Amino acid sequence: MNSKWQKNKGFTLIEVMIALFILVMIGTTTSKAVIDAAKLKEVLKDETEFASEFRTSTLFIERDLSQIFNPRWFLAPDFRPLDPYNPPPPPPPPAPGQRPPLPVLGIDEINRRTRGRGFQPSEFWGPILDPSGIRASRFKGKETEISFVTASHVRIYQSKKESIYSKVRYELAKQEPNPNLSAEQNQKYAGLFSLIKIENTRAFELDEPKDSPYVNSYVILNNVKKLKFSFYKPGDKDPVREWDSENSDQKGKFPASVEMEVTLVGPEDRVMDSKVLFNLETPNDVLPKTY
Repeated sequence: MNSKWQKNKGFTLIEVMIALFILVMIGTTTSKAVIDAAKLKEVLKDETEFASEFRTSTLFIERDLSQIFNPRWFLAPDFRPLDPYNPPPPPPPPAPGQRPPLPVLGIDEINRRTRGRGFQPSEFWGPILDPSGIRASRFKGKETEISFVTASHVRIYQSKKESIYSKVRYELAKQEPNPNLSAEQNQKYAGLFSLIKIENTRAFELDEPKDSPYVNSYVILNNVKKLKFSFYKPGDKDPVREWDSENSDQKGKFPASVEMEVTLVGPEDRVMDSKVLFNLETPNDVLPKTY
């Protein structure tokens, strides 16, 4: 019989090493891709939450400004103005068969009821102008704060003594340390600000108590690097830096819109610049002529 050499089928050491090297490369590339995808997912999650918080914050401001309130919008335009230094003469007696006119408040009665403050403006209210005794609400705006009266308050508990009206002020305050962050992270954000909403549900009181169950503060925006409000007159293209509805050139009027420019520090120390325009849609053309 003839014997034949049979070849042994298998892998050489070099082939095994090459295969292992390829597997290691594939595993390394795959694991890096998975890690990068996980990091990207976290970044996108943080960015989405950051953008969502910003949209929610602007919705708060938009809701309050869109429901800005002035009770004098509902008065008839024929009220005669009051001069606290020259009281008007008493009305003539009614003609026979004619109903007597409705009683109106005189200067002495107004001063008595308001403790001498009837003809003085406050932060949120203007002076009394006529016998109706109704004040006009006051809009004040600067580059870093705005204050006004709004009808946007929601009464959650029916038994609570409050209405839909509230006095609102938005202002910048130094950002407080976050207990969920490390000391190093808080130190990094130490120079930033928070946009605060201060709400007083006793809207028709002149005094502004610092501590009251009717006064609440809410943080609207954190990580604010820069914020600026500006105000547009009806029909104007260029804004003004300040607004006060008790000033002579802005008497009895609210801005047609409020613009907010803000710079925020977001996740991974990214800086976001945004500009938001809030339209007030206030009936500036229906104020009584006596105002």
